[in-house]
Amino acid sequence: MLVRPVRYAGYMPTVEQVRDVLATINDPELHRSIVDLGMVKEIDIAEPNVTVDLALTIPGCPLKSFFQEVLPAKITDAFPEITDVTVNLGSMTEEERKALVGDVRGESPSSFAQPDSRTTLIAVGSGKGGVGKSTVTVNLAASLAERGYSVGLLDADIWGFSASRMLGMDSQPTVVDERLIVPLDAYGLKMISMGNLVEDDRPVVMRGPMLHKILQSFLTDVLWDEPDYLIIDMPPGTGDISLSLSQFVPGCSIVLVTTPQQAAEKVAERAGHMAEKVGMKVAGVIENMAYMLCDNCDERTYPFGSGGGQELADVFSAPLLGQIPLDRPMMELAETGKPTVLSQPDSSSAMAFEEAADALVEKLPPRPKKRIRKPLPLITAPSAG
Repeated sequence: MLVRPVRYAGYMPTVEQVRDVLATINDPELHRSIVDLGMVKEIDIAEPNVTVDLALTIPGCPLKSFFQEVLPAKITDAFPEITDVTVNLGSMTEEERKALVGDVRGESPSSFAQPDSRTTLIAVGSGKGGVGKSTVTVNLAASLAERGYSVGLLDADIWGFSASRMLGMDSQPTVVDERLIVPLDAYGLKMISMGNLVEDDRPVVMRGPMLHKILQSFLTDVLWDEPDYLIIDMPPGTGDISLSLSQFVPGCSIVLVTTPQQAAEKVAERAGHMAEKVGMKVAGVIENMAYMLCDNCDERTYPFGSGGGQELADVFSAPLLGQIPLDRPMMELAETGKPTVLSQPDSSSAMAFEEAADALVEKLPPRPKKRIRKPLPLITAPSAG
């Protein structure tokens, strides 16, 4: 049972009582109490005023206004006798920041490779480019988040990154320390992409060892906080990234994306066989650009042929999770910066993605988690005498 702070009038609070109220405020990026993070340094009470010295995790933190608005509101709401709250903002020392990183990493070490990991990992691959793999990845992730699951999206296409553009997220993540990167929040899901680290028009030029290191950092240094699902947008082909991923997260499953043509299906089949060789399981197939619907009569036409998705699924004895039509909302995804399932949920492609997400959850349900609820501190009135 949660014990919530209550309001008391007629007396000034103690420092500990103010600290208890501040303990109910979470850092918006790290999602932990600002007291537990060691951000609250000093509390001074001089009736009827309170001064709080707060150390931000990094200099120039973009959340300054949040703390300057929320802290006074919380304190004055709990203690009506306080008429003014001053928040002095500083920043942590390097030693304090390293201690914070150690505490946070200790709580959530991003141990996706461990057998007891509570995150279901799903790579989305195609073997070749141009089949709409990233479009499928973004919409699947958004559909899962819309269903109430906690979802992370990792864009592992280091050379051809596009998830950041499709989600309209081109800002840089907060880097608290080289071992602690805060992922960006987009439409209820956490995401990271090379598109958040380099300018959109700049090429990424690097060899295999650097790709390996970046993928490792995306998996272990980003504060994912054990989401229900981590969806990984794979690059085309069967090269370094695919091999590295199999080493970092050996329990990962893969969803193969193809178009109806036999040429695309055969390339995706090679990607599936490669995945199986390195220990990944083929969880299912999504056939993208499967058909077009007439605007007037809903008649289906098949500009790229038909049957490729089902043939690929049969090869791996895996389900055909969905057939996504080629319609305007899906084609406009990269320009709108919002997944089709959210921007135009009644479109034929959005409904097909929703059905595919449901089929994926049925095939790979989220792993059970132990939910531990910590009671919030109770503010008690001082005893008489």
